[in-house]
Order: sequence, then structure tokens, then C-alpha cells
Amino acid sequence: MGNNLLQSRSAETDPQSSSGGLAGDHSHAAAPTAATATPVWGGRIVKLAVLLLVFGAGWFAANARHEHAQKESLPPGSSSEAHNPSTVIVTVEPVTRRSVQRTVEALGTLHGFEEVSISARIEGRIRKVLHDVADRVRPDELLLEIDPTDYQLSVQQADRALQVELAKLGLKSVPDATLDLGKVPSVVKAKSVMEHAKSRHDRLSRLAITKNVSAEDSESAASDYRTSQAEYDNQMIQAESDLATIQMKQVELQVAREQLANTKILVPTPTAAIPGAEDVVYVVSQRSVSEGTLVRPGTEIFRLVISQTLKLRVPVPERYSAEVQLNQPVQVFAATSAKPFAGTVTRIYPIVEPTTRTFQVEIQVPNPTGELKPGSFAKASILTRVDSQAVTVPLAALIQFAGITKIFLAEEGQAKEVPVTLGTQTTEWVEITKPTLPDQAQVITSGQTAIANETSIIIREPAPPATGATSASSADSSDSPDATKHPTRGVRE
Repeated sequence: MGNNLLQSRSAETDPQSSSGGLAGDHSHAAAPTAATATPVWGGRIVKLAVLLLVFGAGWFAANARHEHAQKESLPPGSSSEAHNPSTVIVTVEPVTRRSVQRTVEALGTLHGFEEVSISARIEGRIRKVLHDVADRVRPDELLLEIDPTDYQLSVQQADRALQVELAKLGLKSVPDATLDLGKVPSVVKAKSVMEHAKSRHDRLSRLAITKNVSAEDSESAASDYRTSQAEYDNQMIQAESDLATIQMKQVELQVAREQLANTKILVPTPTAAIPGAEDVVYVVSQRSVSEGTLVRPGTEIFRLVISQTLKLRVPVPERYSAEVQLNQPVQVFAATSAKPFAGTVTRIYPIVEPTTRTFQVEIQVPNPTGELKPGSFAKASILTRVDSQAVTVPLAALIQFAGITKIFLAEEGQAKEVPVTLGTQTTEWVEITKPTLPDQAQVITSGQTAIANETSIIIREPAPPATGATSASSADSSDSPDATKHPTRGVRE
């Protein structure tokens, strides 16, 4: 600006020189352009300086307000101690006693309530298969049929052999145990001959006394009687043998009929009731043969399982043998669902496995919808008892470093380090099983990263509730949800 004024004044005082310069010298004509650019750069520099000055003033004011808010949050009389670099501001919460459900957890495998392997009982070729894997079948339902031709012929052959033996005794049907063998025709005939020989022998014997018959006739009569008596006994024995043969042929006929019946493979009928299920339903879990396959006795054909109620078998450590009891409720967790399934302890094995030092526990799990699958992996949480005096601390009080879990207690203005053993844990609190903490203990919940054992601490008091007379800075800090949940988060970080 000064240069411009001087140039204007010189132009006014010396118009000739000015006009001469414009008319005759091109080097002097460029001078006004350079002079005009100089005030533009000067204005920009002035604006930049003003912006820096405003930014610095704002930063200074914000920092002063933040320090003022921190000073207001400290308890009275602690301003001198807050400047001590070895003193840490912390928050504390009291140790709480809660009711905690004690559980015994174990991992195991789900099994069907009953698992049945169906095998062939006879030899033959498969003629028809009526069911496949995943089919639901009920007791006495036909699964498979074997070609019955050979076994039908065997039944006819056994029946004819039985009829032959019955004909020998003059019977039409198989007699019962009350049959009188003396009524068999051959026995009746032998008995009649024996009685006639006996009568003749007796008559000649009386005549021999009076010498009215020869000795030869008397001896002949006695011999005939003995022969007929032996024949009668022989016919009785033969009748008994024929009766035994009839019984044997009857059994052979029954065997032939049973083999014929075994050509049809049926679903078995369980004798025990299924808990929680009115009707028994099997699920075909495996099919091993096809139509036309030649099977032999013992060949596995189907595998069936009852899945309406499952059995979870889990190994439990030996130290819990006194806690696990029959009929205790169980929560069963499986990968198929996020919700637990209800179960009941129904069987506790009486022995401990020497290699693992565990004993087996069987848990029944109702499965009416079939959501759980036999053979799948599951976790059991056995509810044993309720402890109403469990010591708990907030989850924020835990410090874990190098595999060691610890907490800090506030005692007489110092932090006391306490290694702990954890128990039941939730998203808000955790149980301390060891060591036993005093009932009035105060556990540090923030600032642990800046303290060590016997570090001097200052307990930050809870912030008072916001009122209409609070300052703008206090209202801003209290309205923050982060400040409400973690009043000392800034100190911890």
C-alpha cells in the first residue's frame, strides 16, 4: 500500500515522466503489475494468521474446560494428591454374594432308546424289500420278504410224515397226554389174544390136577399164554414208540412252519414302555440288502432305532460321584439348536473306569420332534444343588496376564493383588471360588492396567445425578451412555 501511494504521488507530481515512461520504455510498464501482486499475497498471509489464532484459542478453551471437569469429579481435598504421579484414580464395587446353581458338566454321545439289528434267521433269496433308510415303521410291520417256496414244500413234507405216524396208531390227529394206549387197535388185539391164552391155560391147569388132560396140552397152553403176554407187552412198547414218533413229527412240522414264517421279516415289538411316548415308532437307520440278494442265517438286514426318547451317555469324573444322583434334572446342549433340551439322570454305572477315573451316567432326553439325532455329540449340564452364598465380583475386575487370573482389592488407600480361581461366570459377574474374600471387600473395577501390588490409589466417587443447574460440560459428560456404564473408562485407558 505504501508503494502504491508513493507511485501515485510521483505520478501526480511528474506527469511527464509518467507519460514518458508509458510511451517510451517497456521495462517500466511491467512495474505496476508486480506491485499489484504484492498486496494479494500479504492478504492471504494475514488471513492464515487469523485462522491459526482462532484455532489456538479454541483448543486452549477446550483443554481448560476438560481440566476443570476432571477437577470437579475428584473428591474434596484430593487435588494435591492427584498431582502425585504414583497415585492412580480407580473405581471400586463391593463383593456380592449370590445364589448360584451348581452343575457338573460332561460331554458324551446320544444313543437311541433302543437300537435293534435285524438279521436273517433262514437261508434264502430276497424277494421283496418294503422299507428303506429313514422310514418310520411300527411293531409287527413287514420289512422284507424271502422267497418261501422251499419252506412251503418243507411244511407239506413234514405234515405228510406226521399223518403216516398217526395212521399207524389209527389216529386222525395228534393226541394229547391223556391218550390211553390200551385203546390202540394193535394193543387191543394183543390184549385179546393174551386173555384168550390165559383162559385156556387156566382151564387146562385145573384139568391137569384131575389127570383129565395130558401134560403136553397143559405145557402148550402155558407156552401160548406166555407168548401172547409178551406180544401184548411188545405192542404196548410199539404204541409208545409210535406216539413218540408222532410227537417228533409234530415238532418237525412246527419247525418247518416257523421257517416258513421267518421268510417274512417283521418289526419287533418292545416289551418295555418308552418314556414320554404313547406309541412305539422305529426309524430305519440302515439297510444292508437288496432284492435278489442271497442271505444266510445271521446276515444283518436292517438296523432300527427308537428316537422318540434318546439316551445320553457321558463320562463323569470320579470326584463328582457323591454329587450326581438319580432323577436330577439335566440341561443338554447340542449343535442342532441354541436352546437346551431337558433331560433326567436315569442310570449311574456302579464302577469307575480305571484308565480314565470316570464313571458312566445315562441321561434320558425326550425327543418327540426328532430334532436330536442318535450318534450326535452333546454336552450335559447336570443340576446338582444351589449354593446361596457364592462370592461374586464384577467381570470388569478380572485381570489376566501370562495365564494368571487376578483381581485388586482396595485396602487402606492401596491396591492389594489377589490371584483367584474362577467358578460360574455370566456376562456381568464371575464367581470367585478361591481364595475366600472378606464380605466387606472392595474390588477395583477400573484402572487396573496402571496399578500393581501396594500401589497408592484414590477411589473415584460415583458421579451425582444430572440436574438443571449443572454446567454444560457436566451435562455433556453425564448424557454420554459410555460415561454412565464406565465412569472411569478414560482413566483406565
